[in-house]
Parts: sequence; structure tokens; C-alpha cells
Amino acid sequence: MSASTHNHDPQQTPLRLVQIGLGAAGRSHLAIITGMPEIELVGVSDINEQTVRQVSEEHHIAGTTDHHELLADQSIEAVSVVAADIAHYPLVMDCAAAGKHVICEKPIATEIAHAREMVRAMQQAGKLLCITFNNRAGAVTRRIKELVDAGAVGNVRMVRLVGLMAVPDNRLLRERMGEARSLARARNICVEGKNALYDCGVHSFDFARYLTASDFRRIEAMGYSMRGFPYPDHGVALCEHENGIFTLIEKGFDYAYEAQTYKEYTRYEVIGDRGSLAWDLDTQHLKLFSVDQTLDEPLSHGGKEDARQILYRGFVQSVRAGALLPWLSSGLDGLKASEAAQAATDCMQARGVVKRDVGDAPNWFDHLDKSW
Repeated sequence: MSASTHNHDPQQTPLRLVQIGLGAAGRSHLAIITGMPEIELVGVSDINEQTVRQVSEEHHIAGTTDHHELLADQSIEAVSVVAADIAHYPLVMDCAAAGKHVICEKPIATEIAHAREMVRAMQQAGKLLCITFNNRAGAVTRRIKELVDAGAVGNVRMVRLVGLMAVPDNRLLRERMGEARSLARARNICVEGKNALYDCGVHSFDFARYLTASDFRRIEAMGYSMRGFPYPDHGVALCEHENGIFTLIEKGFDYAYEAQTYKEYTRYEVIGDRGSLAWDLDTQHLKLFSVDQTLDEPLSHGGKEDARQILYRGFVQSVRAGALLPWLSSGLDGLKASEAAQAATDCMQARGVVKRDVGDAPNWFDHLDKSW
């Protein structure tokens, strides 16, 4: 697999696109889109009127709190949906009704029934739906996919995908965003978005399917709750693929909880019958030990921005080609990743999310009036 990074063809008209959602992730997407000659950003929408006004004035484009105004413009070809997770469903359904191609942030939806409706609506509209799974385009995961496809570890037996993150309302973000926006972010990701294994784990469930070229047959999971949210803060899922490969996915929003310094940990491993490979965030080296070769490659993680730019470029090429490039994640891929994440969440809930008898961890928001 190779994520296309071909230069922009100056003969080709830029894709006329609008963005809905201007929160933390939305600002990151905005910076990428506005720097790409392949895309002409012609409008933005968000529920925050002040933010809309600021962005529209800064970029000299249309801005509105009512996204229907933008969707009514027949000259607009595509929409980037970067709103809160729970808003993906109504927004994509509106885009389908308006006949627009869509590139949507993960997860596709917070409810599986909604995700199925979204996929069906976009198919019926004859428009492309792409989900932005960064592992499809990241330098590390691209290299792992390349090595596995080349048979570097032989027949794959086991995949381990570990992503341990600080809470989404950690100290650094609270200082930058303030308490109100931090609490809204926590509610979006940890309550409406359910948990780390759902909100962020969909990246791993998608990559596991992509890397192994196989759907899931069975998923078992366990998790624990530390902060008092209705869903677990930390979850571990053991997945059996239809081709017999096992994948272990571990995701948590409690790593270095409230530490003075922000810290997260990521590790990818693939074990096969002719060798194994591994990469972790701390060393940023990919190591391969096989019967044919030994590798120790410095391999930078890069950033979300690098992966997102490749995803957007692939999306533009897909719209021009009239079909989604095979390495990109479709709406159906997004649905399958969310189905797996939901199955893991259901399993954790059914088993009983573990709570220690010492009670919930102290939270900065304990003094606030909140309802989950």
C-alpha cells in the first residue's frame, strides 16, 4: 500500500469544499485545507457564531451557523465534517440529501444504527463517504503495512495495537481552552463518544482489519472506570479475525493521569511465523527480527497533520476519479470499525466495568454542576 503524495496538477480545478465544525480538531483540519492548492475552501459553519465570524473574516470566505445555507450552494462539491461526534449523523445525512461528497472525522457515528443509515444514504445519493482514519496514511503504519504485505514476518499470527493517552481534558488543554470548553470536550469524547476504546479505538479496529485483510469473528473485552464517567476509561479488547489472526487492542484515557508533564504511549507489534516487528512512540524506531533480515529503522511518528493532508489529497483524487481510492477508509469501513468498538464496549459493560473500592479518582470538575 502506498498513500499517494503526488504533486497537485495545476491544470486541475481545485475541489470546492466547505467545512462544518471549528472546534479543536476543526481548527487543525482548517489549517491543512487552507494550505492545499487542490482544495478551495469556500465556506465554514459552526454553532459558535463568534468562531464562525472570526474564521470567515480571516479567510475571506462565507461563514454561517446554519450549515444548510452552504449545502444549498450547487457549486460546492464536497463537505468536511469535523463537528462533535454526536453531530456526524445529522450532518452527513444532510450532506447526502444535498448531494455532496463527504470526508468525515472518526468515529463515523456514536450509534451503530445511525452509521448504517449514513452509509446507506450516501450510497443512494451516489456520493463518496470517506472516514479520516489516520493509520491509513501515517508514516509508521504505512511502513508496517508495507513490510507485512511483503511477507517480512511470514504469516501473521498476532497483532498488538496499544495507544495510551492522557485524558482529553488534561492540564495542558485546560490551561489553553478554559474549564467550560474542557468539560464540553470531555463530555463529547468520554460520554457521548463513550470511551477511549470507542472514540479513539476505532482507529485501531480499522487498522487491524486493513492490516490483516480480514473482518472480526469474535471480540472479548474488559475495562475499568477511574473517573466516574458512565463508560470505562481504559479498555482492552482481544479480537479473533475470520482468517484466524488475533489482534489485541488497548486504549485508555488515563495515562500519566494529571501528571505535571503531558505523556502518552503508543506501540505497534506484529508477530508472524517467520519473525516479528515492533515500533513504539518513545524510541521512534521500527525493529524487525525475521529469518531473512534484521532491521532497526529510525521512523518518526510525524503528526496528525501529515496524515490528514495525505487523506485529504487522496479524497480529492477520489472525487475526481469517481471512486474512493482503495487504501482510503470508506463509510462501510467506518461502520465496521464502530461495530467492533461497540462490541468491545458492550462486552466490557456486560462483564462489569471494574471499579476500585477507593472510589473515583479526584477530578478537576468535581465542583462543577454536571450531568452525564
